[in-house]
Amino acid sequence: MHWGLSVSLGGELADPNAVASVAAAAENAGWDGVFVWDHLWHRDGAPFADPFVTLSAIALATSLVRIGPLVTPLPRRRPAVVAQQASSVDRLSGGRLTLGLGLGHDRYGEYSDVGDDLGDDAKARANRLDDGLEFLLPALAGEPVPAAGNRRTTVACTQRPRCPIWVAGSAGKSAGPRRAARHGLEGVAIVGGGEWLPEHAETVRAESSAHGLDQLEVVLVGGTHDDPGELAAAGATWLIPELLPGTTIAEATAIASAGPPD
Repeated sequence: MHWGLSVSLGGELADPNAVASVAAAAENAGWDGVFVWDHLWHRDGAPFADPFVTLSAIALATSLVRIGPLVTPLPRRRPAVVAQQASSVDRLSGGRLTLGLGLGHDRYGEYSDVGDDLGDDAKARANRLDDGLEFLLPALAGEPVPAAGNRRTTVACTQRPRCPIWVAGSAGKSAGPRRAARHGLEGVAIVGGGEWLPEHAETVRAESSAHGLDQLEVVLVGGTHDDPGELAAAGATWLIPELLPGTTIAEATAIASAGPPD
């Protein structure tokens, strides 16, 4: 089992230098990964820091932990720009980036309030995510991209053939594992706020195996749990608690410095 922290980037945590210090404390305390949210703002309307700028600061402050956005809503971003940002962060970190991608939602107006009409159309966002993945997979490998006139759009990642990609999914649903299998991705990240049960990991593992993807990271983000060992036995490979909006730098540093649960 690997342990990570997922850091919201609003309030006091909207300071990339401060979050980098939290990440350094987490690395020193034995965490395996430090990830960041990708939002424009959250329910309280407080603006968030840019995730890739913050990841660059984290990359320079650490040397061991996996880092990445968890998750970037690809439908509201340009895939060519995400490819450039991701490959640059992967190089800056010495090959430690894991790229989390998902549909996003319009719960806080992050689509509709900036003039994007995809907010109320989950199917259109899903199609946009699939199109974006088709662009990113060759781009991150430094290969010609068919959707860009067969040109190379960015430098290749340090990791070969590219950085790992985790796609977001929902507990008990098959869309995430099916998308991971369809595109040959490395993991499925299930984000939740309730209690994690073994069947949540078992469902992801079974769905991915049914679609021909046996080697897969099963990532449980947020939520609570009584027995990490039971979740690991059910197939979970990462547990990633969240530092939610409103967390202060002092609180985040204390949590990071305490290290992962035994």
